[in-house]
Amino acid sequence: MRRQTTLAISCEKVLKVKAQTMVFTQVQSDDENDRESVASSNYISNNTEEDFSQIYHVTLIEDGEIEEEDAEDAPIELEEGVKATIDELREEMPGLDPKVAVHHLSVKKGTRPVKQGQRRFRPELIPLIETEVNKLIEVGFIREVKYPMWISSIVPVRKKNGKIRVCVDFRDLNNACPKDDFPLPIAELMIDATTGHEDLSFMDGSSGYNQIRMAPADEELMVFRTPKGIYCYKVMPFGLKNTGATYQRAMQRIFDDMLHKNVECYVDDLVVKSKKREDHLYDLRKVFERIRRYQLKMNPSKCAFGVTSGKFLGLIIRQRGIEAKIDAILRMPKPRNIHGLKSLQGKLAYLRMFISNLADHCQPFSRLMKKDIPFEWDKACDKAFKTIKSYLMKPPVLVAPVHGRPLILYVAAQERSVGILFAQKNDEGKENAL
Repeated sequence: MRRQTTLAISCEKVLKVKAQTMVFTQVQSDDENDRESVASSNYISNNTEEDFSQIYHVTLIEDGEIEEEDAEDAPIELEEGVKATIDELREEMPGLDPKVAVHHLSVKKGTRPVKQGQRRFRPELIPLIETEVNKLIEVGFIREVKYPMWISSIVPVRKKNGKIRVCVDFRDLNNACPKDDFPLPIAELMIDATTGHEDLSFMDGSSGYNQIRMAPADEELMVFRTPKGIYCYKVMPFGLKNTGATYQRAMQRIFDDMLHKNVECYVDDLVVKSKKREDHLYDLRKVFERIRRYQLKMNPSKCAFGVTSGKFLGLIIRQRGIEAKIDAILRMPKPRNIHGLKSLQGKLAYLRMFISNLADHCQPFSRLMKKDIPFEWDKACDKAFKTIKSYLMKPPVLVAPVHGRPLILYVAAQERSVGILFAQKNDEGKENAL
């Protein structure tokens, strides 16, 4: 069985805690009033949504199954400071310390303000929109505005749970602002740097962008119209230009001396990594100290602590390497139109590092993307599609290079494409792709 270390909430007895990433079973206590639920972060979100107050004691449970073992005998216990921070994750966030970051808008001089027209909504959507607006008012994210110069429209987006997310169409305001060129990390390099670590903890910012406040002078540029009234954001909203750069800049300031050592951060996705398991609690304590100091809040429902694998930037990170997430392609039917083909190519492009000679395999698809070419899914397209699926039936894995060992370079060239592969032999003498 693969080694997976998971989080559990301790009570007097722990029953059958099975080692799976972010999966827990049950906790039993002799005291009925002290009974707690042990769960993955998703379970915590679903079952303690109204009251997080009972989540007060967190313990790392070792792999395998534990039969009738007292929680106090569990091998590793998070220190008091870490436990306190876990509890803090549930609280309403006050917002990131403005000394770290405040989002400013820089509207180009001479730009004429735009007031987007009012949009119509289906009658059944209006109560849902008003509910979401009321939530934003209650948490202090928005305020009412009179006589605005700029007005954007809202776009309600249906969630999987039937509720809606109120998005704002900031395209006119975005067009009026220059691009912030603060660099985002190169995802491939971050993923490579995360593999090969014994213990990992994955965290996600709670309402990430909304933790950063807007410069007061710029608030009334972000006005939006709803059936309930006209409001503006007091915090940095989603959909606004340059918000990713502002958030990344804030993370750089918070974790500056830890980045690329035991922390990797891509906007609001954070991973804490430790080469040795015994170092992981120390690394977590340092991260949590920064979280408290700068009032950065994380989302408990999207956090996993002390695991050996997890999803980061769309890929599965394990100690042994990087695994492609290929279920979506394996379940995908053959494209019936250009839209379906573009969706397939987008998914394949994300996996290009895992598929040898991908450009050559996709040649039949490329022809259909040309202008004035009718969409006809022929035998060549079908063969290429099946070949790619067949290759992905065995999930490909890329491993991190071991310094000091020889590298093996493979080069393949054809009339229409060229490809290279770096490999390295492992301890058993088997070659692994890097």
